[in-house]
Amino acid sequence: MATKPMNIAAIEKALGEPWARTRARLEAAGGAAASHKELAAALYPQFEGAVNNHGWWVQSAVVAYEQEIGRRIPGQRADGTFDVAVSRTLDLERTEAIKRFAAIVEDPVLHGVPIDGDPRMTETPKRSYWRADLSTGVKVEAAAEAKSEGRSVLTVTATKLISPESVEEWREYFKELVAQV
Repeated sequence: MATKPMNIAAIEKALGEPWARTRARLEAAGGAAASHKELAAALYPQFEGAVNNHGWWVQSAVVAYEQEIGRRIPGQRADGTFDVAVSRTLDLERTEAIKRFAAIVEDPVLHGVPIDGDPRMTETPKRSYWRADLSTGVKVEAAAEAKSEGRSVLTVTATKLISPESVEEWREYFKELVAQV
């Protein structure tokens, strides 16, 4: 059963045309028989130079189309998996926020799932990260970015989740975990 995508008005405004026209472009590019990549590749050059940030809006249009035809549900990625993220602003520098997060996750198990290998901590000029792969194929990333002097935003994300129900389970788990930082 097809679902009604929620972002059609924003896509119409950004692309400067009614959804029916964008949908016709996607149908002409192969429609439901074409892959996400094929649809985006066909639509991309049609808006290049005509729309600000056209790549992002083309991707949004393809996702909305895929939701409309029932290929995916809201929140679902092209590969069929789901992601979830939880963020919280902390009165900590970004590096300290990641260190505290890592200290909470000392156990080689995260939400009942064994961590596959060792977690990795890295830094870029903008963010500090903690990353781990789980034995189920789920990937978890904690990223901290400076918000202001002495404050940062900690975002914990799980990718490659298998169902919308698992999204909600991980969301609740992450909320509890982040509250401990």
